[in-house]
Amino acid sequence: MRSNRITVILVRLALAATGAAIFTLAACTPATKLLFSGGEKQVKQHLRPVEPGPYVLVFGFDGAGYDQLMEAIHSGSAPNLHELLGKKVDDRGVYTHAYSAPNALTILPSTTVAAWSSIFTGATPPYTGVPGNEWFVREEMRFYAPAPVSVDETDDTYAAVTDDLVGKALMTPTLFKQAGVKSAVSLNYVYRSADYYTTVDPTSMVSIMGEFVKGAVGADDDKKNIYVKLDQDSVPKMLDSIEDHGMPKLQVCYFPGIDLYTHVAASEPLKTEVSYIERITDPLVGQVLDAYKSYGILDQTYIVIIADHGHTPVLRDPEHALGAEPDSGPAAVVKKVGFRPRKFVLKPGPDEQDYQSAMAYQGAISYVYLANRSTCPNPGQTCNWKKPPRFEQDVMPVVRAMYKENLTGKFTPRMKGALDLIFARRTVKPGQDTLPYEIYDGERLVKISDYLDEHPRPDLIDLDRRMRWLSVGPYGNRVGDVLLLTKSGLNRPINKRFYFSGPYNSWHGSPSMQDSHIPLIVASQSHSGEELKELVDHVAGDKPTELDLTPIVRALLLTPVPQHTVPADSPAATPGNTSPNPAEAAPVNPAVASPSATPAATPQ
Repeated sequence: MRSNRITVILVRLALAATGAAIFTLAACTPATKLLFSGGEKQVKQHLRPVEPGPYVLVFGFDGAGYDQLMEAIHSGSAPNLHELLGKKVDDRGVYTHAYSAPNALTILPSTTVAAWSSIFTGATPPYTGVPGNEWFVREEMRFYAPAPVSVDETDDTYAAVTDDLVGKALMTPTLFKQAGVKSAVSLNYVYRSADYYTTVDPTSMVSIMGEFVKGAVGADDDKKNIYVKLDQDSVPKMLDSIEDHGMPKLQVCYFPGIDLYTHVAASEPLKTEVSYIERITDPLVGQVLDAYKSYGILDQTYIVIIADHGHTPVLRDPEHALGAEPDSGPAAVVKKVGFRPRKFVLKPGPDEQDYQSAMAYQGAISYVYLANRSTCPNPGQTCNWKKPPRFEQDVMPVVRAMYKENLTGKFTPRMKGALDLIFARRTVKPGQDTLPYEIYDGERLVKISDYLDEHPRPDLIDLDRRMRWLSVGPYGNRVGDVLLLTKSGLNRPINKRFYFSGPYNSWHGSPSMQDSHIPLIVASQSHSGEELKELVDHVAGDKPTELDLTPIVRALLLTPVPQHTVPADSPAATPGNTSPNPAEAAPVNPAVASPSATPAATPQ
């Protein structure tokens, strides 16, 4: 009976001003608690009421690759996660009370901010308008870096926490808007339209991200423990908010420490990642689940676990880290072609606005933005960035120079043999959807599908579809005019892997299986794993991606669970009503309960 029921339900941070300025800001905004000590920020002006179940609790594990998370769960050293899933039933990903999709993929680039923006909207980067950890908006001549890679400044990360920078950049509605239920977010970059947002002390996060961006955190355990503290301090803030304001129908609990810790692990990053999940993440998950249990609603809660990307070990040295220097790496190549490169800073000075090219780094990928040089041929002239570059005069000279430099290393030796593929495309007028990227084969641009027919690359997972998702759409020009992909992946020796950033011990961003294969788990104490698989399959099909998280959660919110009386003093109890809401258990219109498996804002 329960199975039939489910079947029909189709289912980085610098202070932006002096301490005195911050004091003034805090004194005149409702975010004082957030600015000084961490805690909660009310996001919506008009809050939604507390509602009865079903509830959805989303655990966001930043940087947790599929294999590493499942190894931790099966190791016996992550008891809370193991108990949540129950016993493994078969090799299809079915557990006693959970379904773990065995083949879920991230978008491209497989990087934090782009991925979470797509996860919590269900839309691809050319539609969200948030295509990476950092990106350049031509029309604004503005560089965004909420998770800085090529720049040292962490102002945008601070703004992401205190002023919803990422939310304001999003061009598509978030899950919290789409679901229309009381919702709360802990720590994640994407919280627009949620009712509450909780975080740790932003000023301490400034220190954390400042150290991280500069690569100053190494093997020293005392230093790495700042990432542990970031995760551990976030859970009490979230639980305090629930206690104060009632249980949200939808709660996001985000753990960024997994990713940060793995980046700087001195040796064997993947083993370190598994250990972190066992030692740090699992107990924190247990704290949250215990709270739901104490409120008497764990059996009315769907728990979803998802990650944004995996990690690939790399060598921490300047030969493999392609860096962000104007006279070395890809910037040097662009300069040799005759472009004036933009400085690797968040905000160039007034006398530094005459640049003709810009770059944004995404680990294994770099976006290269090119101006129409006819609008600014002379030094000191500011380019008209609203006008697209000329294909033959601006784009192709850079493409050919990058290809040649990859063969010879003539201008910058570190570039020799570092690139795997070079992508480019013809430009379009503003207001038009951008065209799909193509691959330069040394002579001409070739459609990705045609190139792969002639040069099969099974190590680059679902490359054609995912590159279309990255490049085609109304905001597709935010991923640049030329895209560089480094050699990466576990199929290569570590000394043959390269990345765009300063030196770290692991990176991501590529279409390799290690970077791309992510966990997507749905668990419920009130449903079998088989039933949960039916629901996920109906929404996401047989090739799920992180784009399916939003429609899956929307379907779960409409999927009844056995209702029980909630204690009147529980944060889950609606004042004056502790009995189930009959409407929650009523039959649901399949057309409403079944958001499309492929988001409308996703090119095919």
